[in-house]
Amino acid sequence: MPALSQPYETHEREGLIVAYPVKANARIWKGALVCVDSTGYLVPASDTANLRFVGVAFESVDNTSGANGAKRCRVVKRGTFIYNRIGSFTQADIGATARAVTDNEVAKTSTNNIVVGTVVELLDGNRVRIRIDNHTV
Repeated sequence: MPALSQPYETHEREGLIVAYPVKANARIWKGALVCVDSTGYLVPASDTANLRFVGVAFESVDNTSGANGAKRCRVVKRGTFIYNRIGSFTQADIGATARAVTDNEVAKTSTNNIVVGTVVELLDGNRVRIRIDNHTV
């Protein structure tokens, strides 16, 4: 397709919530950190190779008895969210990247380094608030 030579309607969507097809045998819980796997289907976040972080589940979806893509899950693409933290975080870690350990836990480092957000607040000894903007695909 050539460069534009007249106005073009791009059908813009805000992109705050996007629906993804869910992997077969996967259950997504509302509020979970979620990724797409190497086949492009939505799965709960984990410290697993070849996952790409896409956001936070807006709703719970059970596709444990369905085929790939039999159900879709709406995913929030930006904002700040509270998750359990693994390992030591200090006030000096504000601005550090958070990596997925599970769909409800983040750490400063992990084996596969699936980045899910930026630490914006330490809430207590167990939880951090992360901002996911700029980390979703």
